[in-house]
Amino acid sequence: MGHVMAMSYCVVCKALFSYNPHKVPSTRRRPDGPREPVCARCMNAANEVRARRGLPLLAIDPEAYNPIEESEL
Repeated sequence: MGHVMAMSYCVVCKALFSYNPHKVPSTRRRPDGPREPVCARCMNAANEVRARRGLPLLAIDPEAYNPIEESEL
């Protein structure tokens, strides 16, 4: 049995990154558009801004950027 990671470009910064397709944070470019993955660097930057503004932090699953077992696909 092997491990799997999805790879694509971050919807925010356009950097190529790998992630767990079931747990990665995502957002939409348009309200009716598909959800697209956000890299850890952009999520951490967003949470820094939110913390300074006194807003709740966005949840990031600890497994969001780790591989998964191929049987989980």
